[in-house]
Formats: sequence, structure tokens, C-alpha cells
Amino acid sequence: MVPEMRHHLLTKVFSGAALLILATGCMITQESAQQQPLADLSYTEELQAALDLALQDGQGEYDLGISAAIIVPGYKPWLGVSGNSHPGAPVTNDHLFNVGSIAKSFEAALALKLAEDGLLDLEAQISTWLPEYKNVDSHITVRQLMNHSSGVFNVFEHPDFPWVSQDVDYTKQWQLEEVIEHFVLEPYGPPGYAQHYSSTNYLLLTTILRKVTDASVPHEVTRYFLDPLELDNTFMSMGELPPPQFTIADPWVDIDSDQNLENLAGISQTWIATLTHPVLYATPEDIARWMDLLYHEGKVLSEKSLQEMLTFPETTLPNPEGGRYGLGVVDYSEILGLKAIGHGGSALGYSAAALYLPDYGISLAWSVNTGESPRQLADKLMQNTWDYLSQVLIDHEKISMVVLTHE
Repeated sequence: MVPEMRHHLLTKVFSGAALLILATGCMITQESAQQQPLADLSYTEELQAALDLALQDGQGEYDLGISAAIIVPGYKPWLGVSGNSHPGAPVTNDHLFNVGSIAKSFEAALALKLAEDGLLDLEAQISTWLPEYKNVDSHITVRQLMNHSSGVFNVFEHPDFPWVSQDVDYTKQWQLEEVIEHFVLEPYGPPGYAQHYSSTNYLLLTTILRKVTDASVPHEVTRYFLDPLELDNTFMSMGELPPPQFTIADPWVDIDSDQNLENLAGISQTWIATLTHPVLYATPEDIARWMDLLYHEGKVLSEKSLQEMLTFPETTLPNPEGGRYGLGVVDYSEILGLKAIGHGGSALGYSAAALYLPDYGISLAWSVNTGESPRQLADKLMQNTWDYLSQVLIDHEKISMVVLTHE
């Protein structure tokens, strides 16, 4: 997969994330949390210092920024930022980042909510709503789109896909028929045979959800989730940039491969939204809150729907890049060696990731303002951030273990 966070990248990015579970050794109980105000984590200054060092060590000659959020039950969320949106303008906790395919988590939740309301059957074939298309099997079910077992070719793997180029028309509104004609090659296999990540699945799902609701996916995600959950620093659209009340981190891209980064701030996202799925801008705090509300507090979906979301097919061949797919969620447990679910995302000028550790109730999210070009720069920043943060958490867990042994 090209624009989303690849799983080999996730292995690197999450290499330190496995150690985050150690930070919960001294968690207060839910009952005691209701009796006293939430306290700050005791090592916030060290986390900030680690974030600063990660940026310093990772960005080289460039001038970029990182934003991160960690929610540990019983404590106030930790928010950290380092570096700049553009030279002279520091990244702040209020800056929104394009979080790429993390949007799939919201779109899958919408499909499940519609199923709860009796408006969508996940076992229905896509021919219920869509005509026949070349290289798209009409017998594919909605569920198979959502868990990437449809076999449909990923448009981003087409050599001519308009991704990193000076010739891209960012304002172009692609039609589904055009996308399939130009960028969908032969299937990876028959429906249900194997999992293979494909953003084409969510392009098809977006069209189906629009027909089911007679409204756009961004409208329905806002109505079902963003407004009720007060995710006020999250904005989804079909390509429109967030309105002026939001502050957006500037995206930096080496668009012409000359080793210099160009600022693509203000560029329309219509081309990518209509080629794949709606675009989502959010702060890491809001994304971490979404993960916490969805997986930890259970305030987004019914228990049955959440179980469906977290059902990972056992009869299909595994994804060749690692990880197993549920409905809008990836199981990283085999990669990390602990129970961990979430999603990654990459956009032109941005990289982001979100993770939930169910055994410990920790939700976390982070973003940097560079992405697919050059990919190695984003890789370094993402990996460094969590290597440094994790080390701080390990150091403090040693203290927590001493406290626990005396209680």
C-alpha cells in the first residue's frame, strides 16, 4: 500500500509502542477516578524532552513538526508538540493534520451504525447498489469490502496513479467509473480468499453508504459521531479543506524529487477524496479520544457491533504485509507481541497513526507534517518519536513497580 502507513513501517513505528503498556503499572481504579480530579502523568516534562529529541534527531536539515497524544485511564491526556508547521510558526496542540486512512475507522463505524439501525446488511452483495464494473466481482459483500477480503486491486498500486507529481490536478473530481477504468487492474483473488489492503474497497463503500443514506459520508460521520462525541477538532469532507476556524499544520512534500520540500498548504483534496475515500483532518488528541471512546469506553457502537468490528477472518489467507483486518481496524498483535489494534494513515504531506492496547486501556495517536515523499523522512520521524517516548515510560515503570510492591 502506498499512501497509507505500510505495515513494514508500522513495525518500525510501533517498535517502541509495545513498551507503552508498562506505563500503567500504577493506574488508579475507575471508582477512585470518579472521586478525585484526574492528575497529570508525573513525567510530562520528560515526555516533552523526548519528543523534542526525536524531532531533532529525525528531521535532519528540514524544519518540521510532531504532535502526539496519549490517554492513560485515570490520568489527564498527555499532549506533546515539537517543531514547526512552517518556519517561525510552531506546531500547537490545536493544529489539525490530515490523518489519511485513519478515516477508514470512522467510515466503518458509520456502516456498523447503519447496520444497527437496520439500514444496511453487511452480508449483502455490492450488486445491490452498484452496477457491474470490470475487475470488480459483483458478488463481493459489504463486509468483504470493510475487512479487505474482496480481492479488489488497490488503486495506489497502479503505476499511473496520480500521487506524487507536479502534474496532479488536485481539484479534479473523479467519478467512480473513471477510477475503476484507469486504475483497477485484475483482482488479487476471488472474494473471501485472502486479505489484501486496498483503498479501492473504501471507495466502493463510500458510494454504497451515500446511496443508503442519501447523504455524503462526511455529513453522516459528523451527524453520528463528531457532533455527539464533541470531537470538535476533527473535520471530514469530500475534499474541501477545513474552514477558517481550524488551524491546519502545513504539509511538506518533495514533489519534484529534488531533495527540497515544498509546502502544499491550501491545496484542494478533492482529487484524493474522490479517488479513495473522504479526507479526515484531526488533532492527535481527538484521534486518541476517538480510540478511547470507541474501544475503551464503548460509547460509539453497540457491544454487538463492536464485536463485529473486531472480528478478524480466520478462513482467509493473511495479508502479505502483516497484520489482520477487521472492519476498519487492524490487529497488530502478531507484529507487536501484545494485544494491539488501530490504524495508520499517510497523506501527501502527512503521516499519522493511532493505537489502542485493550489489556491496558491506553489510547494514543501521533502525526507529523511530512509523508509519502520523501517516505524515509516520515519513517525516521515516526520511529524516533516512539522510541524516545517509550524509553521515558520504561524508566518510570521501574518506579511504579517499586511502589506496587509496597502496597
